[in-house]
Amino acid sequence: MKPQTILWLLASLLAFASAEPDFPLTGDSQPKPGVPKGEWIDGRHVSPAEGPFPGTSRDYRLYLPAGVDRARSLPFMVFQDGVVYQAPVVFDNLISRKEIPAMAGVFVKPGVVPAANEGALPRFNRSFEYDGVTEAYAGFLIDEFLPALEKAHGIRFSRDPDEGAIAGNSSGGVAAFLVAWHRPDRFRRVFTGVGTYVGIRGADALPVMVRKMEPKPLKVFLQSGTGDNDLYCGDWWMANQMMERSLGWAGYAVRHAWGEGGHNQKHASQVFPEALRWLWSEKPVRPDPAGTSKWKGREIFPADSAWEEIAKGTIPPVEDRTTPFGGKRALSSAVATLSPDQTLLYVGEPGAPWILSAAVSADGALVHEQRFYRLDTWDGFRPEARSLCVDVEGRLYAATDLGIQICDQAGRVNCIVPVPGLVEQIGFGGATGTELMAVAGGRCFRRNTLTRGVLARHMAPLKPPAPRL
Repeated sequence: MKPQTILWLLASLLAFASAEPDFPLTGDSQPKPGVPKGEWIDGRHVSPAEGPFPGTSRDYRLYLPAGVDRARSLPFMVFQDGVVYQAPVVFDNLISRKEIPAMAGVFVKPGVVPAANEGALPRFNRSFEYDGVTEAYAGFLIDEFLPALEKAHGIRFSRDPDEGAIAGNSSGGVAAFLVAWHRPDRFRRVFTGVGTYVGIRGADALPVMVRKMEPKPLKVFLQSGTGDNDLYCGDWWMANQMMERSLGWAGYAVRHAWGEGGHNQKHASQVFPEALRWLWSEKPVRPDPAGTSKWKGREIFPADSAWEEIAKGTIPPVEDRTTPFGGKRALSSAVATLSPDQTLLYVGEPGAPWILSAAVSADGALVHEQRFYRLDTWDGFRPEARSLCVDVEGRLYAATDLGIQICDQAGRVNCIVPVPGLVEQIGFGGATGTELMAVAGGRCFRRNTLTRGVLARHMAPLKPPAPRL
């Protein structure tokens, strides 16, 4: 055999060996005779000038299950990037066998700002809408797009968050997760294929956020493979595993399907029917359903602890204190508190994620100032602290856009506790000082804790235990 032939055969064998495996669809994803088919409605939505994505136009397809009663509210599932995963066929089959509820499917494309003329390009909004970690896309779906579909087609989507699901592939996958993450009051069931949990617009921070933020009532199914993208912004295969491990660590109901596939829909389409069965298998969806969460807030809040509203509409919201990054204000106007032993002053730096620590000398002078605490920040959220307090363990509590960030004595954010609304003021109160109080949107809330707050003006100096370094 000629050397050239041998080399050609070797190259062919190597190419065959490295080819992506097949992911044949199961019978659930194939049309079956006698199974009633859902109704299809095609449309286009144009966003108004005052919406989060002004001037964008997007096509959509609306699936309604066979025999739908338009007078009742419908469970529903939203899909990014239009029709994916053979979802309509899967819906027909699983709905007919009552393995999932008779629900609507909303298949929506990303927005495009039309070109100004024939010699110009449109503006493609896909990455802006899908990869961004802000609440903008969630707000678009919930406050603009879904109501527009209801009005146009005479249907009602369920307001029960247990009856809202969302899915997507790649950037559409991270968008799906973020919609549910920001708005679990409408979406609690999530499917993501080869999700873009990487450093494009901030989603690489999600695995850490999942660990620090108080667990939310979500069920999440993730799919990825060893052949997934490995690009300038991250490694999709590793990022999806990080997300799965973080969700499991925090106690979420999470499942995954790992394989050897690449950055496409093949494997996700194969596992989609089984993922649907699992996602819709129980109600209600609860945070930490198995009680296995390792969230650090478990050291502070009892298992049955929740925010209780105690006053409404009586407390004016604080003024917007946002200032340019790096700017400073006088201590008299800054948010500040003392350490439990009253030897350190903590001061929030306006417009920045830093809490400064300065030692209080015997004559009252401030010395040895450091940017000691670094609060967690995220795109779309102001980084500064609006209020500070401490507990007897020496933990520092900071009211921020993300919620109440709780730091250990070493300056590290251990956990984040959302409050119903944008938290403005915090402090400890109650008869024993064990209730964490918060003002948000002019409403006042309290929550029981396992610790006790420090009120420096009314307590003698208290030496807290040494921190773990």
